[in-house]
This record gives sequence, C-alpha cells and structure tokens, in this order.
Amino acid sequence: MSDNHEDTIIEMVNQSGQAVMVGDSLKAEEWLSRARKLDPVTCEIELARRAWANQSGSVEDIKRRRESVVARLGGVAVAAPERIDTWKILADYLRQLGNHEGVLRATASGLKREPMSIELWVRRTRAQIELAQLDSAARSLRHCTKLAPTHDAVEALIRVHPMCGNCGALFHEAGADTCKMCGADGPGRGAAVRSVRAKHRSKFDIYFPRVRDVIADSLNMPDRIKNQLTLDTLLKRHLKRTNQQCANVLRAMTKEFGAAFDEPLFNSAVVGFLDLLIADLIRAINPKSDSTIDTTIRRRALSDQITTT
Repeated sequence: MSDNHEDTIIEMVNQSGQAVMVGDSLKAEEWLSRARKLDPVTCEIELARRAWANQSGSVEDIKRRRESVVARLGGVAVAAPERIDTWKILADYLRQLGNHEGVLRATASGLKREPMSIELWVRRTRAQIELAQLDSAARSLRHCTKLAPTHDAVEALIRVHPMCGNCGALFHEAGADTCKMCGADGPGRGAAVRSVRAKHRSKFDIYFPRVRDVIADSLNMPDRIKNQLTLDTLLKRHLKRTNQQCANVLRAMTKEFGAAFDEPLFNSAVVGFLDLLIADLIRAINPKSDSTIDTTIRRRALSDQITTT
C-alpha cells in the first residue's frame, strides 16, 4: 500500500470522528463505509489503533476495550493473512496485554506468509524470552542475525541476552550468574561470553543486506522481490541482467560505499550475471574505510531501543 493511500484512509477516519463529535452518525458511517471500500484492512487497523490508544474509563474498561480490539484485529488478520502489517500490530498488542503465547501464534502465522520478516522474528524472539523458552529464543535470535545482523532491534536483543561461552545457550539476562543450560559461570561472575552477533559477524553477514538493497534499488525491483532476495535462491532467478544494468549497479555500489568500494576489481568480472558478483562485491568492501557503520544516529537509535525493550 502506498503512503498516499494510507493517508487517505486516515483522513476518512478523521472525518468520521469529527462527524461523531457533532452528532451526525449518518455522516460518520458514510465516511467509514468509503474508507472500508477503499481498503478494509487498513481502515480496521486505523480504527484499532485509535481504540487501543483510548485511555478513557477505569482500568477494567480500558482492559476490556483492548481485549476487544485484539479479538477484532485477530479476525482481520485471519481474513487477510497476507497483510503482514496486521500480524505485526496484533503481536504488539498481545505483548502489551501480557499474552506472549498469543504473540507466538501471531508471529507464526505472519512468518508463514513472509518468512524473511525481521520485525516478526524479533517479536517472536522477545515472546520466547518472556516465556523463558531460552532454547527456542536462542535459535530465533541466531536466525535474526542471519537475516539482519545490523538491525538495531537485533543488536539490542543480543546486548541484553548474550550467549554462554561454553554451550552457546542464551542467558536469561545480561548479568546472569550462571547458564541455565550447562551451569557454567555467566557474565555476573565475570565469565567471558559471546553474543550471537559476534558468532555470526562475518563480513558477508553484515554487508549482504546493504549490497542487496543497493542492487534491488538500482534495478528498480519491487519491495516484495527485494525482501526475498537471498544469495542461494532468488538471486539466480532475478539477477541475469544486461551489461549496462550491471554497470549501473557497480556505480551505485561506488556511490553507496565511496572509497570503501574498490570498483577496479571488477574490470575482468563476468558481466550480465550479478548473482556471480555478489560475493566479490562484498569482498571489495573495506570496512576500515567504511564510515557509515556505527554512526552517532545509529548508536542513539540502539540506545533508545535498549531503553524501551
């Protein structure tokens, strides 16, 4: 859905609310009907957000209202399972209600439709941690690092839940005294630990998402294709391109990484098959010259994420 489309829905819902305030119920329903005809799922999501944010009434009133919101939103998600944004919002609301089992069900349903969604994987990992399912959480978090090793939410999770240096299990907290899996000393006793990200922090893992995005944007790929690109599968299906298109990608790489990207390495490369160039593209990036990693803005975002996690 385009931003303009979503903005139109929001404006229609605003008009409906204003009609309610002046007592014109017919006009209010007319605006909602128009919004639902345009996009019923987005309309329901916007109504759910407003009902969830409504703090009027007693604590019990608010709780009942929010449980009703979750029930209605769950029905919307089941009716339109391909709308991943619905599953994400539903998981967020379930988490705030303390229903972590519900979060697992919602994220599982969403991941059936979009298995590459890092947002759903992060939500799932948090729910597993809350339920003390640390073995499952460790597997989910390792998967997160493979999908998006530099994602701020992933980094925040790993910062709070490092791995045991002995068995690789996830500690229940950053300052844990012992590992619940093997009994080894934890960071609370000064033991060395390794994070999931450190275990998988290869140059390829870190730079592949950025290289993928540069390539997809240079070739004007739709988001649904870009989000699915992996080295082993869809790259070979989608990236047989003309020499000119390959040259455009190389120029985009130079613009993205600047001096950190050594374009002359590709003078003798096989053109026309970008999937064959991916590994070389990443090898040509010198992280010592890449000043776009760990910027002040990114560190601040990470700090904010840790505070709210």
